[in-house]
Amino acid sequence: MEWLTNLTESAQQLLPNIVAAAGLLLAGWLLAVALRFIAGRLVRRLLDGANRDARVAAAVRDSGARSVVPKIVAGFVFWVVLLLFAAAAIESLGFTVVTSVLGQIAYYLPNVLAAVGVIVVALVLGKLASRAASAGARTAGIARAEAVGQTIQAAVLLVAFVVALDQIGIDAQLLVILVTVVIGAAFAAAGLAFGIGANTAVSNIVAAYYVSQSYTVGQIARIGDIEGEIIQLTPTAVMLATREGRVMVPAKRFSEEASLLLVGEA
Repeated sequence: MEWLTNLTESAQQLLPNIVAAAGLLLAGWLLAVALRFIAGRLVRRLLDGANRDARVAAAVRDSGARSVVPKIVAGFVFWVVLLLFAAAAIESLGFTVVTSVLGQIAYYLPNVLAAVGVIVVALVLGKLASRAASAGARTAGIARAEAVGQTIQAAVLLVAFVVALDQIGIDAQLLVILVTVVIGAAFAAAGLAFGIGANTAVSNIVAAYYVSQSYTVGQIARIGDIEGEIIQLTPTAVMLATREGRVMVPAKRFSEEASLLLVGEA
């Protein structure tokens, strides 16, 4: 009976605080719902205003930002307001430890929102950069133009991911080093492949320079079983007019084989 009496007295003393805490939670929830609605509508209007440019509108639509961003911002506003009121309600009950934890969470949420914002902006910019790069690659005659655009988009997203990790307090130095090594290795491999693949073209370019020092258009030359009048010296080959027709001889043959400058007509 004594224990029950003490419990009843404690409950009577805490009842006003419990009622006040419940009121704070209810008011915070109502305010959070209202602000969530307002924030979502405001963000949608801002995105609609930014969609006046057709390219930006297409990038926003394809990246999904039109539907995702309002929900993210509205959810952020809702939970921040609710956590602030919950912290105030719990503090009125005397639980300072829980209040401190909720305060740290509320303090940390803006960093999370900033990280998400960086990712969303990177999605839109990545789409724009991808389309611009693909269009430029198609104009330049590159066969895999879409792959070029996708590579540019992946690079933009990778940079944004590193920045987002830094925003939420995760040390991304190791990731940056790893990405740098991978990108460096990729460029080195591409350069090596290009050098190996362009070996023949480079040899012809160098040889064509020395051929132009020894031969001129109009002369009659013989190399191997090919004989004819030189009608053109290109950057990589020598064009000969023979009895059978025009023959394009790679310039490096003139540096690898014995050639003969003939006197008279072919």
